[in-house]
Amino acid sequence: MPTDGTPDEPPEVITLDLHEALSLLAALEDACDALIDARRFVVVLTVEAEIARLNRKLGFDDPSGGPDD
Repeated sequence: MPTDGTPDEPPEVITLDLHEALSLLAALEDACDALIDARRFVVVLTVEAEIARLNRKLGFDDPSGGPDD
């Protein structure tokens, strides 16, 4: 265990307020656009899956039309 009193493992659940969640969503979408521009299509699929999951958790429609997690 670290000497500063923090646990060895990260928490299983974290909570974001709406502003933080929307900022994260915007950053993921920007990253996805940059990856498309760089023609890194395999990585784009991974980022798009995370964007879709966050959209669902925020209560937005799933933009991919895929199944819910």
